[in-house]
Amino acid sequence: MQLRSYSIYFLISISVYSFQIFSQQTREKLEQEKNENIIKIKEGEKILNETEIVKRATLGKLNAVRRQINSRVMFILNLRKEIIIYGEEIDDLNHIINSLIRDLYELKIEYGEMIYSSYKSNSSLKKITFIFSSSTYNQFFRRIEYLSQYSEVRKNQATQIFNVSENLENQKQRLIDKTKKQNDVLNQQVGESVNLENLKQKQNKIVTELNQKQRRLRKELESRKNALKELDKLIAEVIRKENEKKSGDNVRISTEDRNLTEAFEKNIGKMDWPVLSGFISNKFGEHTHPVIKNIKVKNDGIDIQTKKGSRVRSIFSGRVATIAFIPGMNNIIILKHGDYFTLYARLKNLKVEKGDLVKSGDYLGDVITNNEGTTELQFQIWKNNIKLNPEKWIYRK
Repeated sequence: MQLRSYSIYFLISISVYSFQIFSQQTREKLEQEKNENIIKIKEGEKILNETEIVKRATLGKLNAVRRQINSRVMFILNLRKEIIIYGEEIDDLNHIINSLIRDLYELKIEYGEMIYSSYKSNSSLKKITFIFSSSTYNQFFRRIEYLSQYSEVRKNQATQIFNVSENLENQKQRLIDKTKKQNDVLNQQVGESVNLENLKQKQNKIVTELNQKQRRLRKELESRKNALKELDKLIAEVIRKENEKKSGDNVRISTEDRNLTEAFEKNIGKMDWPVLSGFISNKFGEHTHPVIKNIKVKNDGIDIQTKKGSRVRSIFSGRVATIAFIPGMNNIIILKHGDYFTLYARLKNLKVEKGDLVKSGDYLGDVITNNEGTTELQFQIWKNNIKLNPEKWIYRK
């Protein structure tokens, strides 16, 4: 019986250890996701606050609110996962505690039986009689060893009772701590749900106001289309001229271009963002206008809404192919990376000139903030005449 109880205690100890390791790994991953969401929320709050300097409803403000809603939803989902994990941990702890209580009960019963048995044969005369009644020398020595082991088993049993009792108290305290933390997260979830509801109300208000100003929105949309057309012409001309240079007999330039092209392609999905903070406010390709019904908006790159004064950096080493200015897009820098080109628009305070060689991360200029308080970079990637989705080239936030 003693061996069985010892095995139960051993299995419980292993299960407690395994449970703690698994719980720690799960929690570390969850904590990482939680911290990432908190960073997104804080960044989004700053961007949203900057757009609210202008009291009227704007697309930039709408994009910032929607970003905050998405971040809050993800954060609440993260909190729900945390609550579930705490619930699972509490269930496991209750199971472990109940097992320890049963084990402790059995150990005490066994120990009592051993004490009673020891009491019955406690006299030295009985022990001597037991030893010297041996029929052989082997039996004589085995009985001496048995009495010695029996004494050791009693000591071990007492040690096990102490260890199980101590472990039981530790697990009860962990249960109290886990329950408190779960309640804290539940309260946090309630608070975040209130914040989310307020953001949804703000979003509805902005959409309602913008719907009342569709004439202005259509005018802005037309100006954007014209600016993008001019941007398309600009990069097409830059690529045409660069290809003309490439068609010459300069072997050194061709080799450099080929090496740069291969290096650029190897970094797909791993390149840094052109700005340190922000979110993609308008995706690549054609998509529905956020307010005006039955209207499609085309984007040859992505728009990244960021904080006021954000610096723009090169996502890869290359050469400044051109610098230009287009109304609606402001200053534009186009970099050449072998067969690839990156375009950065809506800039001010330019730090490079045409023909400059730049490295990955070099400071190119600052993103402008328009009269609506929106700070937004237009960013494009091309391979010769093919427009590419920049989201596939920069790392995923």
